[in-house]
Amino acid sequence: MERIERMPVPVLPTFVGALTLSNVYSGMGYSWVRHMTMWAATVIIILYIGKLLKFTDACRGEYGNVVPCSLYAGFNMVLMILGSYYFDYIPILGKGIWLGAIALHAMHICLFTYRNVMKKRDVNTFVPSWFVTYNGIMVSCVVGGAMGMKGLLTGIVYYGIIIYVILIPIMVWRLWKVEVKPAVYHTMAVVLAPCSLCVVSYLNVIPNPNPAIVYGLYGCVLASLLFIIIKLPRFFSFPFSPGFAGMTFPMAIGIVATNKITGYLKGAGQESLAALTGQLSGIQIYLTTMIIGFVLLNFLIMALKIERK
Repeated sequence: MERIERMPVPVLPTFVGALTLSNVYSGMGYSWVRHMTMWAATVIIILYIGKLLKFTDACRGEYGNVVPCSLYAGFNMVLMILGSYYFDYIPILGKGIWLGAIALHAMHICLFTYRNVMKKRDVNTFVPSWFVTYNGIMVSCVVGGAMGMKGLLTGIVYYGIIIYVILIPIMVWRLWKVEVKPAVYHTMAVVLAPCSLCVVSYLNVIPNPNPAIVYGLYGCVLASLLFIIIKLPRFFSFPFSPGFAGMTFPMAIGIVATNKITGYLKGAGQESLAALTGQLSGIQIYLTTMIIGFVLLNFLIMALKIERK
């Protein structure tokens, strides 16, 4: 019970990253990696539900803090991916989990906006983890193609692109002008996630995608990836903390975006460019596996650590 109570919120987005990476490995033929990660995430979700029920006051306190609150969206994102996994075996269960996660995420967006945009605003807590809340719902478009709900997914795609276009210039200005405190420093890596989600969701859901939109969004992916690579030495200069989770899902969904653009370029007859992005995805897989493995290992060490009185 003590370990469940102190389970940090960033475990949730970390598992979104691990699940996304496992889907990448499954696409390479390593299906066991996907199965093991899905089962582990199922256990984590069950434990986190236990935390929500048993330690409601502690969870309410976390949700009242802007940055952890934005990361609570990871709970719904994990459910979306698990829903798509279980859909293959029990379709009605999988689709129910997936739809329920979308509904929860939509409610979370509304509540988060009311509390942190309409009711009060603080530039110091306006950090890239906000994209987990505002664009995280697009995970449903990444994994939900088999659900047969094209209209819903199309609406989510256009919502996600519009909210990204609105937020990203404001976020870039904020990162440029206002110091990012050490406690939330790793949230800067999250800037890679929304543009990657936009690329993947747009290519997954929209027939005859507009090349200008595709290339514009992927240009944002490349710029964000370069930003993270430049920042990596600084990110790893800090002692480990749950904040390291900020690097996990963005890097993983960045791989999916690069794989998607590679397929798009091949379909457009751009074989040379497709070869370049194909090699880039290999570098991303290498870096992402290292980062997610490091974060998961340290979370495991934290979970197994015995508090000495």
